[in-house]
Amino acid sequence: MPAKLYKYRGFSVRALRALTEAEIYYSRPNSFNDPLDCDPTIEVDIGRASLEKLLFKMRSRRYERDEAAERINYLRYMSTEYGDYRSEPKVEAYLSRMLASEIKDELDDELGNAGVVSLSETWKSVLMWSHYADEHRGICIEYDTTEQAHPRLAPVNYKAPRAVSTTDLWAWKMRDDSTAREQVMQTYYYAKSAEWKYEREWRDVRERSGSASVPYRMTAIHFGMRCDVSVITTVVKLLTDHPEIKLWQIWPKDESFKLRRRAVPRDEIEAVGVREPAFLLFKDVVFSTNDEEQPPEVEGGEDIPAVEGGV
Repeated sequence: MPAKLYKYRGFSVRALRALTEAEIYYSRPNSFNDPLDCDPTIEVDIGRASLEKLLFKMRSRRYERDEAAERINYLRYMSTEYGDYRSEPKVEAYLSRMLASEIKDELDDELGNAGVVSLSETWKSVLMWSHYADEHRGICIEYDTTEQAHPRLAPVNYKAPRAVSTTDLWAWKMRDDSTAREQVMQTYYYAKSAEWKYEREWRDVRERSGSASVPYRMTAIHFGMRCDVSVITTVVKLLTDHPEIKLWQIWPKDESFKLRRRAVPRDEIEAVGVREPAFLLFKDVVFSTNDEEQPPEVEGGEDIPAVEGGV
């Protein structure tokens, strides 16, 4: 596990609460920008009768047993429109697909309300700054992960299959197999398309979505290349009593498209008070508004000679 992980953010009330309230937001899986993320398919690799038993077990989590059994009987009845599922393989395959769809609904109901926080291994991803930090106008918070255990903090697998197998679901639900349960969790929460691997993402998962106390210590804040000076000034003054939190300004490397960072001049910013309006700074300076006022006489009383050819 990396000692440091990073959270890119646009500057907002939620970002400010992350700094002042040690707060972090765990998002619902179905709110991610990738609609395929945390939305696995179901791989049917067990028979129809086993699928029925599995669905009955999963539906019994939130329905009475009679209601769970009634739903399975309803699906059997629906399949008879095409024949007898007990003797015709095509009809049995159709019933199996309906059962698998219901199993997916039950799995989403059980796991889809969890909260997921996404972090990155790096602070210097140009694309991450563009996509998640308001096009380089925002911030990137550095968190230390070493001070306590994080059992659900794990890297995203960009090579994992998208499908959850019914074999694993059966082993988890019918035999209480912890290894199978972990495999389902990995596929549901940590599998992602290889096209996203530039994010170098790690995820932490908790039972419910929403705001929560951050389980990591904040150790640094990075300001994007376009971050407004008022944001930098505000954060510097906010953290006056926290010199242990490092502040960095992001800059491009001259010779490449890569990013570098340099320390924010905290002492200079802290020494500056609240900026006053310009009209207050120059309130004692008087400018004449009399258009007929004559220019001052030249010392010695000599007239200024006219320029030949002048208008």
